Amino acid sequence: MNSRTSPEWLMTTVTALRELMIKRLETELDAESKRDLEMALEELDVMWEELQGQAALLVRENERYAAFFEFAPDAYLITDTGGSIREANQAALELLKAARNDVVGKPLAECVADEDRVAFLARMVGLMPGVNVRPLGWRARLRPTAGEPVAADFSVRAIPLKKSGVGGICWLIRPVN
Repeated sequence: MNSRTSPEWLMTTVTALRELMIKRLETELDAESKRDLEMALEELDVMWEELQGQAALLVRENERYAAFFEFAPDAYLITDTGGSIREANQAALELLKAARNDVVGKPLAECVADEDRVAFLARMVGLMPGVNVRPLGWRARLRPTAGEPVAADFSVRAIPLKKSGVGGICWLIRPVN
Protein backbone atom coordinates (compact mmCIF):
# COMPACT_ATOMS: atom_id res chain seq x y z
CA MET A 1 0.00 0.00 0.00
CA ASN A 2 1.29 3.41 -0.96
CA SER A 3 2.05 5.65 2.04
CA ARG A 4 -0.18 8.35 0.52
CA THR A 5 -3.18 5.99 0.47
CA SER A 6 -2.75 4.38 3.90
CA PRO A 7 -5.40 4.92 6.59
CA GLU A 8 -2.73 6.46 8.84
CA TRP A 9 -1.81 9.03 6.20
CA LEU A 10 -5.44 9.97 5.73
CA MET A 11 -6.06 10.28 9.46
CA THR A 12 -2.92 12.39 9.91
CA THR A 13 -3.93 14.66 7.03
CA VAL A 14 -7.51 15.12 8.27
CA THR A 15 -6.29 15.79 11.82
CA ALA A 16 -3.73 18.35 10.61
CA LEU A 17 -6.34 20.07 8.43
CA ARG A 18 -8.81 20.13 11.30
CA GLU A 19 -6.20 21.65 13.66
CA LEU A 20 -5.33 24.33 11.09
CA MET A 21 -9.00 25.20 10.69
CA ILE A 22 -9.48 25.46 14.47
CA LYS A 23 -6.39 27.69 14.81
CA ARG A 24 -7.72 29.88 12.02
CA LEU A 25 -11.06 30.16 13.86
CA GLU A 26 -9.20 31.45 16.92
CA THR A 27 -7.87 34.42 14.94
CA GLU A 28 -9.84 37.54 14.25
CA LEU A 29 -12.13 36.84 11.32
CA ASP A 30 -15.08 38.68 9.93
CA ALA A 31 -18.43 37.03 10.71
CA GLU A 32 -18.91 35.60 7.20
CA SER A 33 -15.41 34.05 7.08
CA LYS A 34 -15.87 32.61 10.56
CA ARG A 35 -19.24 31.09 9.59
CA ASP A 36 -17.78 29.64 6.38
CA LEU A 37 -14.86 28.10 8.25
CA GLU A 38 -17.16 26.64 10.93
CA MET A 39 -19.34 25.11 8.20
CA ALA A 40 -16.29 23.69 6.44
CA LEU A 41 -15.07 22.22 9.74
CA GLU A 42 -18.48 20.65 10.35
CA GLU A 43 -18.52 19.21 6.81
CA LEU A 44 -15.03 17.79 7.35
CA ASP A 45 -16.19 16.11 10.56
CA VAL A 46 -19.26 14.64 8.84
CA MET A 47 -17.19 13.34 5.90
CA TRP A 48 -14.65 11.83 8.32
CA GLU A 49 -17.44 10.02 10.22
CA GLU A 50 -18.84 8.70 6.94
CA LEU A 51 -15.38 7.50 5.87
CA GLN A 52 -14.89 5.72 9.19
CA GLY A 53 -18.29 4.04 8.77
CA GLN A 54 -17.36 2.89 5.26
CA ALA A 55 -13.99 1.65 6.49
CA ALA A 56 -15.69 -0.40 9.21
CA LEU A 57 -18.07 -1.86 6.62
CA LEU A 58 -15.13 -2.79 4.37
CA VAL A 59 -13.35 -4.48 7.28
CA ARG A 60 -16.48 -6.56 8.04
CA GLU A 61 -16.89 -7.52 4.37
CA ASN A 62 -13.21 -8.46 4.12
CA GLU A 63 -13.53 -10.65 7.23
CA ARG A 64 -16.64 -12.27 5.73
CA TYR A 65 -14.84 -12.99 2.45
CA ALA A 66 -11.83 -14.38 4.33
CA ALA A 67 -14.06 -16.75 6.34
CA PHE A 68 -15.88 -17.95 3.19
CA PHE A 69 -12.54 -18.54 1.45
CA GLU A 70 -10.89 -20.24 4.43
CA PHE A 71 -13.74 -22.61 5.27
CA ALA A 72 -15.00 -23.43 1.77
CA PRO A 73 -15.52 -27.18 1.39
CA ASP A 74 -13.35 -27.35 -1.72
CA ALA A 75 -9.63 -26.65 -2.06
CA TYR A 76 -8.97 -23.12 -3.28
CA LEU A 77 -5.63 -21.54 -4.07
CA ILE A 78 -4.70 -18.11 -5.36
CA THR A 79 -1.40 -17.84 -7.20
CA ASP A 80 0.40 -14.95 -8.79
CA THR A 81 0.82 -15.06 -12.56
CA GLY A 82 4.12 -16.89 -12.13
CA GLY A 83 2.36 -19.72 -10.31
CA SER A 84 3.58 -19.01 -6.76
CA ILE A 85 0.92 -19.63 -4.14
CA ARG A 86 -0.28 -16.43 -2.44
CA GLU A 87 -3.29 -17.85 -0.58
CA ALA A 88 -4.50 -21.34 0.31
CA ASN A 89 -7.66 -22.28 2.18
CA GLN A 90 -7.95 -25.00 4.81
CA ALA A 91 -9.23 -27.62 2.34
CA ALA A 92 -6.20 -27.01 0.09
CA LEU A 93 -3.83 -27.39 3.02
CA GLU A 94 -5.53 -30.65 3.98
CA LEU A 95 -5.34 -31.92 0.39
CA LEU A 96 -1.65 -31.06 0.16
CA LYS A 97 -1.05 -32.33 3.72
CA ALA A 98 0.97 -29.23 4.43
CA ALA A 99 1.06 -26.26 6.78
CA ARG A 100 0.26 -22.80 5.41
CA ASN A 101 3.87 -21.66 5.96
CA ASP A 102 5.10 -24.55 3.80
CA VAL A 103 2.73 -23.70 0.94
CA VAL A 104 2.50 -19.91 0.66
CA GLY A 105 5.28 -18.59 -1.55
CA LYS A 106 5.96 -22.01 -3.07
CA PRO A 107 5.39 -22.59 -6.80
CA LEU A 108 2.18 -24.59 -7.29
CA ALA A 109 4.00 -26.69 -9.90
CA GLU A 110 6.11 -28.17 -7.07
CA CYS A 111 2.89 -29.64 -5.65
CA VAL A 112 2.17 -31.48 -8.91
CA ALA A 113 3.48 -35.01 -9.48
CA ASP A 114 6.69 -35.07 -11.52
CA GLU A 115 5.06 -36.97 -14.41
CA ASP A 116 2.36 -34.29 -14.82
CA ARG A 117 4.47 -31.18 -14.20
CA VAL A 118 5.44 -30.35 -17.82
CA ALA A 119 1.84 -30.60 -19.03
CA PHE A 120 0.70 -28.61 -16.01
CA LEU A 121 3.17 -25.81 -16.71
CA ALA A 122 2.24 -25.79 -20.41
CA ARG A 123 -1.42 -25.22 -19.48
CA MET A 124 -0.44 -22.43 -17.08
CA VAL A 125 1.06 -20.48 -20.00
CA GLY A 126 -2.51 -20.00 -21.25
CA LEU A 127 -3.28 -18.07 -18.07
CA MET A 128 -0.57 -15.43 -18.47
CA PRO A 129 -1.29 -11.69 -18.90
CA GLY A 130 -2.90 -10.69 -22.16
CA VAL A 131 -4.27 -14.17 -22.77
CA ASN A 132 -7.97 -15.05 -22.59
CA VAL A 133 -9.25 -15.17 -19.00
CA ARG A 134 -11.93 -17.81 -19.67
CA PRO A 135 -12.01 -20.70 -17.20
CA LEU A 136 -9.98 -23.81 -17.97
CA GLY A 137 -10.15 -27.28 -16.54
CA TRP A 138 -7.89 -30.31 -16.56
CA ARG A 139 -6.78 -33.27 -14.48
CA ALA A 140 -3.36 -33.77 -12.91
CA ARG A 141 -1.92 -35.55 -9.92
CA LEU A 142 -0.99 -33.61 -6.81
CA ARG A 143 1.99 -34.63 -4.77
CA PRO A 144 1.14 -34.08 -1.09
CA THR A 145 4.00 -33.64 1.35
CA ALA A 146 3.13 -37.08 2.77
CA GLY A 147 1.58 -40.04 1.05
CA GLU A 148 0.89 -41.04 -2.53
CA PRO A 149 0.02 -38.64 -5.38
CA VAL A 150 -3.67 -37.76 -5.62
CA ALA A 151 -5.55 -37.36 -8.92
CA ALA A 152 -7.38 -34.05 -8.94
CA ASP A 153 -9.51 -31.95 -11.24
CA PHE A 154 -8.30 -28.38 -11.60
CA SER A 155 -10.69 -25.61 -12.50
CA VAL A 156 -8.72 -22.45 -13.17
CA ARG A 157 -9.49 -18.84 -13.99
CA ALA A 158 -7.29 -15.78 -14.25
CA ILE A 159 -8.23 -12.79 -12.10
CA PRO A 160 -8.39 -9.86 -14.53
CA LEU A 161 -7.33 -6.37 -13.51
CA LYS A 162 -8.70 -3.47 -15.51
CA LYS A 163 -5.40 -1.74 -16.20
CA SER A 164 -2.64 -4.30 -15.97
CA GLY A 165 -4.03 -7.55 -17.32
CA VAL A 166 -4.05 -10.51 -14.95
CA GLY A 167 -3.77 -10.01 -11.21
CA GLY A 168 -3.54 -13.63 -10.20
CA ILE A 169 -4.98 -17.04 -10.81
CA CYS A 170 -7.81 -18.77 -8.91
CA TRP A 171 -7.56 -22.53 -8.56
CA LEU A 172 -10.40 -24.85 -7.51
CA ILE A 173 -8.96 -28.31 -6.88
CA ARG A 174 -11.13 -31.37 -6.31
CA PRO A 175 -9.66 -34.79 -5.65
CA VAL A 176 -10.89 -37.51 -7.99
CA ASN A 177 -12.21 -40.59 -6.18
